[in-house]
Amino acid sequence: MYHNIKALILNVSLSKEADKLITAFSSKWGKIYANVPGAKKIVAKLSAATEPITETELIVYQGSPYARPTVTGAKILNYNSEVKQDFYRNMLAFYVCEISDKFAPLHMPNPKKYELIARTWNLLGTSKTPLRVLTAFSLRLLKLSGYNMIEYLNKNYSNMKKEDIIYLKKVSNCNGGMLDTMEEFQNSDDKVMWNYVESYITTYIRQPSVGMFLKKLEFSN
Repeated sequence: MYHNIKALILNVSLSKEADKLITAFSSKWGKIYANVPGAKKIVAKLSAATEPITETELIVYQGSPYARPTVTGAKILNYNSEVKQDFYRNMLAFYVCEISDKFAPLHMPNPKKYELIARTWNLLGTSKTPLRVLTAFSLRLLKLSGYNMIEYLNKNYSNMKKEDIIYLKKVSNCNGGMLDTMEEFQNSDDKVMWNYVESYITTYIRQPSVGMFLKKLEFSN
């Protein structure tokens, strides 16, 4: 049976010599793995549409509910070119992909997560403070996944400064357009705030590989 689904491509690996195996967060089925035949060939029509950090409308074939879907067609909805053309923003977008994958169970649709990931990729391409965008995204993704950092800070003793906790609360509730402009954020150290959030993330999952790469890059400069 054929299905049309909107999907956010989170990860890609080599399945066979010329095939891809993609991890996608779909609007209809939640996180899925799907085969993309021939997509590793240079001239493959499905290659660009099944790259990470891309929102795509997929046509998939699934012979039975237990079979892995096979992508037979695709249409790019948002390639997120602004993100992909900037190395640092691209790395932050890959971080979004990695933790979205790790905090998403298979076959559990969540429209709020879908919208959050898509909107974050878009904001990372335009924001003056991309690390702050990643911080806001992570706090919201954690909450949607049942791991509310702000609630934890409210209930447990913390060595964090009071103003830092207030900052994180405001960031977690701030819409994307205001992250660059709100005056109370201007004197805050975004790297320090992000380190708090990433430390909390690694309470539940292993250190994301993209995060480790960014830290090595930072220390080498």
